[in-house]
Amino acid sequence: MTMQQTSTRFAACLAACVLAVPASLMAQARPVGAVRPATSNGNGPVFYPGPPAGFDPEAVSDAELAQYGLPPHPDRSEPALYDHWKKLVTAPTTRLTNLTVETTNVVNGIILDRQDQGYVGNATATNSSNWSGYAVTAANGTFKANDSFVYGQWIMPAPGSDNCAYSPYAASQWVGLDGDGSSDVLQAGTAITTCGTTFVAWYEWYTSGCTASSANYPCYQTNFSLPIAAGDLVTVEVWYTTAAPNGHAFFSNGTSGQSVSIGFSQPSGSSGSAYVGNSIEWIVERPTIGSTLADLANYISIPMNLAFGFNGTYFFYPGSSPSGTTIHDITMTCPPWNPSTACTATTGLSYANLYGGQTLWFYDEGPAN
Repeated sequence: MTMQQTSTRFAACLAACVLAVPASLMAQARPVGAVRPATSNGNGPVFYPGPPAGFDPEAVSDAELAQYGLPPHPDRSEPALYDHWKKLVTAPTTRLTNLTVETTNVVNGIILDRQDQGYVGNATATNSSNWSGYAVTAANGTFKANDSFVYGQWIMPAPGSDNCAYSPYAASQWVGLDGDGSSDVLQAGTAITTCGTTFVAWYEWYTSGCTASSANYPCYQTNFSLPIAAGDLVTVEVWYTTAAPNGHAFFSNGTSGQSVSIGFSQPSGSSGSAYVGNSIEWIVERPTIGSTLADLANYISIPMNLAFGFNGTYFFYPGSSPSGTTIHDITMTCPPWNPSTACTATTGLSYANLYGGQTLWFYDEGPAN
């Protein structure tokens, strides 16, 4: 699929879809256990059932939405974003609950090797060895209000070729809370690998110092059997609640007409690793597989639209945020890279262009392309 074809597909889907997905498990992700959890239990993971016929999301409380794993109401002060929420929660989809879940040795973690480079417009240019995209940082507790959420919609890329002598190659696309200036990340998204191309949907609550990862307490990337394919339009919302399970992720697929809603809990970790609620982000990452940063897969380009968040009081966007916050425009650089001769400390791997206030186009470059 060419960039022009991807752009055309993206524009068409935005008019008719809410999200997308076919799946196989990541080739480089080492399974350490598979379970088929109950659709609901006290701690999670909870796979919520879909609402009954005639259910009106606009007419009920957030507590009633939560019974069916539906994302909370955004404020009506942003009518366009409220309309997108309405389309998301009222779209006719098949809710999947009887899902296979698999934990892995893949980590989508906190920002690594962060270096701020100065201001570019209203954002701080930032380099990182594992993240690219946008993040908004704020005071601790900014996103600890009940039902604080982050939202994003993107097309799954059709990756190009990689030199498989140096595999694994991987790229994760996600939205999340925390991770830039804290020791945890509440996140969910999709991922691709090449050299045997795979696509997968996953959730995770990375926590520094965790000693184990499970489907209930997902410190590492936890895959679930929602189908995804190149060209699908995926919408993901992640939110935090003050009642357990505190982590939530909603996936919807406008191509297949399927949706999944998951509730899960934070693993225990080292001192100071509990949820802080200080940042919000829209990211393409090269994950850590085992103990090594993977080479970034040649994803070519990924359009992400409707990138926004809400904490019950304020809206947050890649292009603007309330006073007292900082927007970070993050470029992924190397090293490390395999082979090491392919990059220097200033070699770029992935970046995002911002259009308007809430549309991102991610591109890979350098040895990743």
